[in-house]
Amino acid sequence: MSKLAFLYGGQITLEPDLADRFHRHSPGVRRASAEAAQCIGLSEKEFRTYRPADPEFGHSLDALRHAALALGLTDDLAAHGVIPDVVGGLSLGALIGACVAEAIEREQLYAMLFQRRLVPPLPPSAPAQAMVLVSAPIECDPESFCESDIHLAVDTGPLDLETRSFVLAGHRAALEDLIADAPAGVLMFLLDRYQGAFHSPLQRHAVDFMSGFVSTMAFHDPKIPVCSPIDRSTMTTAEQIRDFVSRHNLLPARYEPIVAEIDRIGGRAAVVIGPGLPPPAAAAFLVEMFTDPTEPDRLPDVLPIAFAHRLSHRRRR
Repeated sequence: MSKLAFLYGGQITLEPDLADRFHRHSPGVRRASAEAAQCIGLSEKEFRTYRPADPEFGHSLDALRHAALALGLTDDLAAHGVIPDVVGGLSLGALIGACVAEAIEREQLYAMLFQRRLVPPLPPSAPAQAMVLVSAPIECDPESFCESDIHLAVDTGPLDLETRSFVLAGHRAALEDLIADAPAGVLMFLLDRYQGAFHSPLQRHAVDFMSGFVSTMAFHDPKIPVCSPIDRSTMTTAEQIRDFVSRHNLLPARYEPIVAEIDRIGGRAAVVIGPGLPPPAAAAFLVEMFTDPTEPDRLPDVLPIAFAHRLSHRRRR
């Protein structure tokens, strides 16, 4: 039987006007935002508009807003009878996918994302960390830029037939030297918003700090398969989800293994839910984007493939 996949992107900062439009048009986003706000002790308005001075608080709040938006859009589709058979995502998107699969409870996902604001800073003597966004020719090997102080963090893979995108994480000084010597045809941008080298071994201190909180979380066998971004595999047990949540911030997240795994298990259509993830440049299944606010009644027109998939499932039943 053909399967419908939902895909979720990594964390981005939602611009206020975009967040407001989602809030106006989406009942699911309004409910999910209210739930997240209650979990962290903010009013609904504060949850949408508060801009804390502390960068770590801001980073956690951005993650919560992104998660609430993606989960709310998923709820909008579920209200129309469109539910996934398999999920996958990069970075934060993988955690959201596990939540959609009911392997992680929403309140605990929100609490975990909020807990991250308390990760102790590195000592002043430690080298500063940073991340770099790279756009390169498609034949470029992301691993070719890696060395002792630089690691592959996120591999989005091909954007089209000519270009690929990935993120490097490492010591800021080493990354600045890399940018200064970037080869012809390779564009590199320092991501100043992020102060850590996420998805790399340099995040060991953060993973160790979060381990205490993760140990208190309840994990469940996912109701639907969750495709892993750290290797080509499908997570189907609570223990696999727990292990992933415990260590994923030390390892690179890759898009292509998710796409390949969805194809392997019978995915024939996919919907990218929310911002932070481009459609795969090469996939053996059809892909639609659900990344712009829309009135719920317009969903069948905006996502015809997903709704056709829902109808085909009903006929088979």
